[in-house]
Amino acid sequence: MLAFRSGGVCAFPKCGKHLTYQAKVGDDTYIGEAAHIRGEKPGAARYDSSMTDEERDSVRNLIYMCTDHHTIIDKVEADWPVSALQALKEAHEKQVRQAMEEAFAYVAFPELQNAVSWVAKQAPAGNGSFDIISPDEKIKKNHLSNGARHIIAAGLTSRSTIAAYVEVEARLDSDFPERLKAGFLEQYYALRKQGHKGDELFELMCDFAQQGMHSQADKTAGVAVLIYLFEICDVFEK
Repeated sequence: MLAFRSGGVCAFPKCGKHLTYQAKVGDDTYIGEAAHIRGEKPGAARYDSSMTDEERDSVRNLIYMCTDHHTIIDKVEADWPVSALQALKEAHEKQVRQAMEEAFAYVAFPELQNAVSWVAKQAPAGNGSFDIISPDEKIKKNHLSNGARHIIAAGLTSRSTIAAYVEVEARLDSDFPERLKAGFLEQYYALRKQGHKGDELFELMCDFAQQGMHSQADKTAGVAVLIYLFEICDVFEK
C-alpha cells in the first residue's frame, strides 16, 4: 500500500528512483524500503515512546525510500525531523495521486492492452454479476474515504473507453469480460480473507491492477479497469 501511494518511486527530493525489480520469472517485486518517520525502536531516529507499535508500523508513519536515502534520513536525523518527513511524504504522495488522476484522461487501447495482458491466462468467473450500482452508494457501503472517492471519480472519466475496449475484446473472446472480472475477484476475496477492508483494501486492489506495469500510462490504465469493474460488477461489496 505504501509503495502504491508512492508510485513505486523513492520519496526523497529529486531522487526519482523507480524501486521495482523486473523479474525474469514470476511477478515483479517492490524493492524500496518502508522508512519510519518516528523511529521503530528505542534509540532509533525520531523515536517517540508515546506511540504504540501499531501506530509506528502504520502506513501513516512510513515513507517509501531507496536504501541510500533511508540511511541518510536516519543517520542525519537533525536534517530530517518528523515535521520535514511528514511534509515530504504528504507532498510526494499527493503528486503521485494527481499524476494518476490526470492520466486517466489519456487512457487508450494500447495502454489497456498492456494493463490486462494477463487476462488471457485467467479462467472465466463462475459466479457474480454485472449489475450496476451507484458509485456513491458503493463507496459508502465499502467505507471508502474522500481520497478513494477522488480516484474513483477521476477513473470514471475513462468509463466509455474501457467499455469500448471490453466490447472489442469480447468479440474476439466471448469469455473476456468474465475472465477480466475473475482475476480481480480472486484477488479481492484473497485480500478480504487476510482482513483488509476500506481504503486499505481499495489501495491494495489498485496496486494489484498495476501488476507488471512500468509506465505511468499503463499503471493508470490498470487502475481505470479496476474502477470500471467497481462500478459495473461485484468487485467490492454491493
